Amino acid sequence: MDFEKFSAFELIEHFIDNSRYPVLTASFSVNTVVLLYFALKVKPDIEVICIDTGLLFEETYRFMELLKEKWKINLKIIKPELSVEEQAKFHGDNLWEKDPDKCCFLRKVKPLEGYFESKSVDLWITGLRRDQSKTREGLKKVEFHKFAFGGDVIKICPLADWTGKEVWKFIYDKELFYNPLYDKGYSSFGCVPCTNLSVSSDERSGRWQGKSKTECGIHTFTEKVE
Repeated sequence: MDFEKFSAFELIEHFIDNSRYPVLTASFSVNTVVLLYFALKVKPDIEVICIDTGLLFEETYRFMELLKEKWKINLKIIKPELSVEEQAKFHGDNLWEKDPDKCCFLRKVKPLEGYFESKSVDLWITGLRRDQSKTREGLKKVEFHKFAFGGDVIKICPLADWTGKEVWKFIYDKELFYNPLYDKGYSSFGCVPCTNLSVSSDERSGRWQGKSKTECGIHTFTEKVE
């Protein structure tokens, strides 16, 4: 079956209908909004996972609550084992400056992996797009991944072939809500200490500026199976 020919909605519908435990990870970007618009039509109670690092923008927290209330989202907030203060105690202040990979692992990757293992998640819906950055150009709409703990998961990227302009056109055409951070000039956002305004046409150029880092790790910690 050539999943590359499926539309975003067709892909979501097909895989949710054939999944035992589907989840949608949400950064509450415009990509998240489009995915939710489609996924909630197929499975209104789908688990929507937000990794609350304790360092997200206030605008993101407020927007998350807005969508939860307006769209009745089955929101599951997962948090790191250590609070920001506890992390500073054990690993030093501002770990995101000294070792951003370790910080992302502790605050994002480890809690997400633990959640996937505890729930035996078999379908992971993400908002990744090929045009977001060089590291994502080779994305497939459907990928098969393995976790370090031995579990398998189907990872789908329904918006892989969408452009940023197409996402925004959809948002405007459907008159959907979006995170107010965009109106402040951010084109991509995560944790406050590691997010700046974009400095180029690369949508993610505002992330980890000045560091040789392009991904937080939640989309690189699994083993892709060809």
